[in-house]
Amino acid sequence: MVIILSVIFAIAMGYLEAAVVVYLRELYYPEGFHIKAKVGFPFIKFGLVEELKPFSKKLILTELGREAATIIMLVALSLIAGNSIKSYIAYFLLLFGIWDIFYYVFLKVILDWPESLSTTDVFFLIPVPWIGPVWLPMLLSVVIIVISLFILL
Repeated sequence: MVIILSVIFAIAMGYLEAAVVVYLRELYYPEGFHIKAKVGFPFIKFGLVEELKPFSKKLILTELGREAATIIMLVALSLIAGNSIKSYIAYFLLLFGIWDIFYYVFLKVILDWPESLSTTDVFFLIPVPWIGPVWLPMLLSVVIIVISLFILL
């Protein structure tokens, strides 16, 4: 039952995260948002992204707080759901993986984006933008979900 409730929580977090992105794109990129750069091996790039508009200090601090709050929520539920160091880590991985997959599922449902799994996305903005193909976090999420379920079950 705890695993099922954890999955439901993570799916809801995925929706919430997608909703934030929908609002940010509507506010900052009403003409649409698309990163032209394609990222080759090792499939992740750190640094400036031409298509990203400069953000104010207030927005950067808000984004840092949002990213921290997301991790805090995942850690808090992991500590509530688990009963050992191993299970805390496993629940965190499960929650993170489910949240990340459903973030993209809900973006697809709401915005019909990404166009494909090879679409370039911004994974994080802090401390610098991280970009890469959508399939990368999806694949990593599947791997950590499998590992977490192996530990928990």
